Amino acid sequence: MIHLMTPPTSTDRRVSLSGRWWQAALASSLIPGLGQLLVGRRKAALIAVAPLAVILLTLLVLVTQVGMVGLAAQFTTPGRIAFLGVSLLVLIPWRILVVLDLTRGTQRTRRSIAVIAIALTMAIAPEVGGAGLAFKVQGAADDIFSGFETPTPSGYPSGSTVPTPEIGDRFTMLLIGADVMGKRASFNTDSMIIASWDRVGGWVSTTSIPRDIVNVPLGDGSIYPPKINSLWSYARRHPKDFPDGPAVALSTALGTLFHVHIDATALVIIPTFAQLIDEIGGIDVAIKRTIFDPGYAWHDLEGVILPAGNWHLDATCALAYARVRKAVGTNDFTRGWRQQQILISIRDQLAMGGNLLGKGLSLIDALGSGVRTNLDPAFIPFFAEAASTFDSSRVIRGEMQAGDGMLRYARAGESNYGSVIFFKPKGIELLATRLFPPAGTRPYSWPVAKGDPALGATPAPSGSSSPGTSPVPSKTPNPTPSSAPRPYPALGDCNAHGSKSKHTPPPDIVDADNDGITDDEDNCPDTANHDQADADADGIGNVCDTGP
Repeated sequence: MIHLMTPPTSTDRRVSLSGRWWQAALASSLIPGLGQLLVGRRKAALIAVAPLAVILLTLLVLVTQVGMVGLAAQFTTPGRIAFLGVSLLVLIPWRILVVLDLTRGTQRTRRSIAVIAIALTMAIAPEVGGAGLAFKVQGAADDIFSGFETPTPSGYPSGSTVPTPEIGDRFTMLLIGADVMGKRASFNTDSMIIASWDRVGGWVSTTSIPRDIVNVPLGDGSIYPPKINSLWSYARRHPKDFPDGPAVALSTALGTLFHVHIDATALVIIPTFAQLIDEIGGIDVAIKRTIFDPGYAWHDLEGVILPAGNWHLDATCALAYARVRKAVGTNDFTRGWRQQQILISIRDQLAMGGNLLGKGLSLIDALGSGVRTNLDPAFIPFFAEAASTFDSSRVIRGEMQAGDGMLRYARAGESNYGSVIFFKPKGIELLATRLFPPAGTRPYSWPVAKGDPALGATPAPSGSSSPGTSPVPSKTPNPTPSSAPRPYPALGDCNAHGSKSKHTPPPDIVDADNDGITDDEDNCPDTANHDQADADADGIGNVCDTGP
């Protein structure tokens, strides 16, 4: 056998004969070199622990330079996950040699062989397990970042490497929840959220896209007449018309509608969304008004009741909170706002331990079967570092409603596609300017909050960037989204158990002014205004608009 250390001395032989060798071997199986130190072989201990010391010192230097999140993110990049697995396997011969060094001169008996086998197993188990996990995560990451079967962008030969795009002053993603669950074969994109990060000002603007909008522009001068939630499936069925694939078709359409370039798309199917929330231990959500829907059904739920208040929701209740749209006071518009709220809650839950990526790594395998994105994985370290310092108070949300100057329901006989929603081009253009202004300019929410500029007003810049320099993400304190103590108390059960009489919602969210328009859709809920007239398109009806 090739010896790792120097030849055994008389002291080594006495140790082996005394029966202490097995204690030293087990010690070095846990920490390389510890066994050599216990038997007095200091020089051998230093040699044995040297590789581990080099690895730890290198990690310490890297953590000092890029931070813990940045370092973890560097290894999360798909190609480096496999490299990490190979590196762990390379360490196995060293671990074996360190243990066997302490067994020289021992008599080979069944008992000694069993002890050696145990020590070797303990020594290599972390490397084998870690390498196996790394390769498993690599496979899941490959699936997640595989995109959407989109061909190589035009201008690059087949098989060539497409240059990694650079991140500009603003980075925008389209987040999609696909309606694929149970025996349903449809692939409707019923949840669509545009999230845009202004790297100069540090703001993130989000808005939900109602699934029933029709006549959305496709970016080439044509429009898509049916409901927008069907465009993905339509593009998949008509590859000749949409050669870049469904993700590009949908992101281009919505980007054209909102006058913003969408850089990447991410899609998650509903069951995976629930699994994600389960994996992170639930989320904290502030529910403004009690939600009761006796007809909602998913898994074991026979109707759902979500009381008003601050609650820690499990996956089943969180999913219901995101999906309910038929309860009194809810609709497609209000659930869009709730879905944006849940995204922030998921981010806060991941960050609660102080390391966004530390928990995120354990989720990759669970997400591999239900998440796809065309985001370049090279961006992971960048976004992970930014997310760790992100301030939730800088999230600006837009919640469109029918009758708010942006959208209106179709009149009888106006559409061949059922109950649909028409958008007002001028209103959407003003909303886009409000939510996605030039980088460094503060965005504002919709509807107009008290004290904020009216729709169409020109806001002042909130950040600065010297000409010719790259923008730097704003460093902000850790988010404190609510003064209520965290975590919120757990909502033990949101199952309504088929009840149709309990938990009646407060009457004030139905139609307080009796004008035939429910409060959740009324642009002036305290004063009757059947026509919903809104001359300045600020989301507040003329009869109660006291602003300029």
